[in-house]
Amino acid sequence: MKKITFILLLLTATITTAQQLYVEGGKTMSSFNFKNSQGNTLANLQASAHSFMAIGYRNPVLFDKMYASLGASYAGYGAIGSTDAVGNFMEWDTNYLEVNVGADYEFYTYKNFTFYAKTALSLGFFLQGVQTFNNKVIDLKNSDLDKVSLDFRTGLGFSHPISENLSFYAQYVHGKTFDSASGNEKLRIKSNNVGFGLLIDISNKYY
Repeated sequence: MKKITFILLLLTATITTAQQLYVEGGKTMSSFNFKNSQGNTLANLQASAHSFMAIGYRNPVLFDKMYASLGASYAGYGAIGSTDAVGNFMEWDTNYLEVNVGADYEFYTYKNFTFYAKTALSLGFFLQGVQTFNNKVIDLKNSDLDKVSLDFRTGLGFSHPISENLSFYAQYVHGKTFDSASGNEKLRIKSNNVGFGLLIDISNKYY
């Protein structure tokens, strides 16, 4: 009984001192790395710009200045390219619903600015997408992009308090999916995200 009481008190202390919600939006520069079954890459692919939105929950774990987060995001990815030899034009535009699990560590504070390093895993579920090939638009449903993707991300950011219960943050995150394709073909999505968000302290609601 004493152990149960202690655990409940510990959980209550965590809840009443540290709960945060985050809301974030920003831009993604993404590109594809594709290899066919012969090991040849698709040349002349360039990054393209897309938007993302994210919401989630953040809470301290393990030790001081270490935080864990759990959230969801709606994100766009794509690429653009051409084949000079035959004059082909190609463009991809896709959207995913993602479940994100991450951790960040606040390693330096200067005045009211707190700097942190971040790492995360993201599980992406294909929602919809199209490929434009010259003047033809192709639905990407049931293609190599219509799969669950696993993305590993790392980045840096900083936060700054606006009020007692509200902080602003900005961060840069680089990500790359694990291989996702059919047979001997390989496809990876690379992304560079710049995001801006708000951290909302909800701890006071539990007092």
